[in-house]
Amino acid sequence: MIPLRSTPARLVLGAGVFALTLAVAAGAAAESGAHLSSKQPYQEPDAATVAGYTHAPAGYTPLLTESVARHGSRGLSEYKYDALLTRLSETALAENGFLSPEIGQRFVADLRGITAANVQNGYGQLTGQGATQHRGLGERAVARNAALFARAETTGDRIIAETSGEARATESGTNFLAGVTQAGAGALTRGITPEPRPDLLYFHKSQNPDGTTKPAGSPELARAQAYEAYVAAQTAPGGTISTALDYINALPRSVSAADDVLSGIFTRDFIAKIGTPGHVWYNTVDGTKKGAVSCAPGADPAQDKSACGSPKKVIATPVDAAMTLYNLYIIGADMTAENTGDHTFDFGSYLTGRDADLEWFASLLDVEDFYEKGPGLAGHDDTYRVAQPLLDDFFTTIDDRAAGDNVAATFRFAHAETIIPFAALLKLPGSTRQAPDNAHPQSPNDVFDYTNNPWRGESVTPMAANVQWDVSGRVGTDPSTGRAFTPLVRMLYNEREIGFTDACVPVAAGSTWYKSSELKHCLNGAERIEDPRIAAAPVDPTASPSPTASPAPTSATPTDTASTGPSSTGPSSAKPSAHPAAAGALVSTGLEAEDLMPLALLASSALLLGALAVGWFVLRRRRLEESETEL
Repeated sequence: MIPLRSTPARLVLGAGVFALTLAVAAGAAAESGAHLSSKQPYQEPDAATVAGYTHAPAGYTPLLTESVARHGSRGLSEYKYDALLTRLSETALAENGFLSPEIGQRFVADLRGITAANVQNGYGQLTGQGATQHRGLGERAVARNAALFARAETTGDRIIAETSGEARATESGTNFLAGVTQAGAGALTRGITPEPRPDLLYFHKSQNPDGTTKPAGSPELARAQAYEAYVAAQTAPGGTISTALDYINALPRSVSAADDVLSGIFTRDFIAKIGTPGHVWYNTVDGTKKGAVSCAPGADPAQDKSACGSPKKVIATPVDAAMTLYNLYIIGADMTAENTGDHTFDFGSYLTGRDADLEWFASLLDVEDFYEKGPGLAGHDDTYRVAQPLLDDFFTTIDDRAAGDNVAATFRFAHAETIIPFAALLKLPGSTRQAPDNAHPQSPNDVFDYTNNPWRGESVTPMAANVQWDVSGRVGTDPSTGRAFTPLVRMLYNEREIGFTDACVPVAAGSTWYKSSELKHCLNGAERIEDPRIAAAPVDPTASPSPTASPAPTSATPTDTASTGPSSTGPSSAKPSAHPAAAGALVSTGLEAEDLMPLALLASSALLLGALAVGWFVLRRRRLEESETEL
């Protein structure tokens, strides 16, 4: 393992960037006070963030850019939450269960409004807001890599767009390409449409979005089936995830938060009846378990299959009812363009002044994503190992480009089910800590909880969440290896430049650029074949990439053989060197703490202090606003 004393400035910078990233995310959430979980609309970077993007070291110029992104803001995925509350409301109206006739009329009108808006837009489809998000992503990708795209247009290089095959992901890709065109790179998008790649971008299900099943005997089918089997076993009665979810949902805080919200709409008597005979509602025409399939009024199921919801969905407890209302509230933030005319709605009005309850509901929604798609249980990597082929594809794209391939950019469009495990696999900020594998939880310390885990859906996977890698190359032979220069990579997470996990060594202290060979080593467990450092590689925090044209792709670099991923007890586990001698060789280069560049150390310390100050301000503000809640 690399001695800690050989990379102190990198660790200081990593801590600073980590703190700053979380502070920015927390600040965005605190600013809105919305607590929207994974339905958080995308927060595009401000001018200062974009201006702070760093250059690659001297001699390196843009070679490739690639990314994976969640689809943009969408409407309700199917006729579900609006259907369930409609059934509940019918009973409440019949029994005078609303606090007043006026509240009942307004509540029913809001339900009709959101249903009509989704019928018009299409259940599960990209909203106007979602289209805007991806057009912006495309425009900024071109602006950030202006030299790369300018050269691509003159040399015949091309771009590739790939999609999971789900309509909203494909729509996102189409709008992204429109943004690329708007930014002036239209020659590259001519004739390009997103290509379905469910094997790579819809890896969590055996069945593809088009209804087909992944090919029999294929690796992608085996991976999907293994993942599905793991989740099924863990969420079955007695499974660790099942017991954790039951424990969390039954906590007094869950019950009290539900009561707080429902008591502002329904009578105490009606709330007390929820869960008793005649007061359990399924997503069927009559609300009974064996009722007919329910479809949204005014929808054409032949054109919109999601307009008819699953009859298995149910409201069986007050917590179910409150969470169903919360789900309508959070999707409203993604439907601002559709919330107009004769189908308006405002579910936020029923939650005004209940910030602590909203935060709790967000945590309840985050629980399932965390356990089933994210870091998950300690000692298990099943929930994020399934994303390994996507990481391998990122590396293959770099290798192919270095070998002379003419693809200058690859853009991938998928889902939260893609981004969440990918973030855990890369150990991105907030996705580094697992929950105890405890089948008999006795306290919040035994389960995922906001007080003991930094994972937040609103920052890990907001709408249009993305991971982007910019790659730079250098023409010629590296005198330290006698081979072609290894491409360098830097990462943007939701368009914020961050370092890779601390197990990865950057090209210089304080840099966010890494040799691709080092990333294969620290992320995939491949042998370290060269010194990860570059002598005298300065950090260059200039506003935009150099206008210098990028070089032709260098000759093929020796390809590291990527394993299927090192054995790991969790995302937070540091990966040891595949060859201890490699770590010794790194120490022997003289990169000790006392030899690091003073300016880099000073800059790193300043960044950390600034991040801590921002973080303190945000936390202080939130505590003043909601003193009963500890983050």
